Amino acid sequence: MKNLELFEKRFSCRNFKNEKIKNEDLNFILKAGVMSPSSLGLEPWRFLVVQDEKSKEEIAKIANNQNHVKEASAIIAIVSRLDFTEYFEDKLKARNLSKEELEKRLKTYSPFLQNMNENQKLAYAREQAFIALGSMLYAATLLDVGTCTIGGFDKNALDTYFKLDIKKEQSTVLIALGYKKDSQIPKKARFSFDEVVKFL
Repeated sequence: MKNLELFEKRFSCRNFKNEKIKNEDLNFILKAGVMSPSSLGLEPWRFLVVQDEKSKEEIAKIANNQNHVKEASAIIAIVSRLDFTEYFEDKLKARNLSKEELEKRLKTYSPFLQNMNENQKLAYAREQAFIALGSMLYAATLLDVGTCTIGGFDKNALDTYFKLDIKKEQSTVLIALGYKKDSQIPKKARFSFDEVVKFL
């Protein structure tokens, strides 16, 4: 795709075909999430994939009975991990840094991470989760797979549904995805470039 076509083409799809998403398409989208950048390379996320009809219907009820959640071919739940202080050093060591660089980064960033309270950890992890969300949305667009970001759901109920240990991880956002019934891209209503961008 040339220029900004990829960004112009994507829209929130609420009308999915009754067609199972191909495994290779779903895996491509998930790999885009896996490859997403994150602060300090912590990747504080997990992606839970739901495809069976019963589970989609149950999750749709938790998501305020949004019909397109139930009718999507698959649902990806992005879960934010809160245990990143526990694996931070191991992640750094896996990058084959020099001993000096490793010690420097541990000294610089460990206090920053360890001094976070629970609310700060959740906010920090959620910020990273939305980077992965963007990656997956546009990876799906490359494949002409429709997506809809779902933020309207009962978070406590969804955490319970997925049997999450909320001290270690919590639900952040859902992606409903599948092949689109509609080919026409709805008109976008965006602020103009000059309204949003200011050069300092």
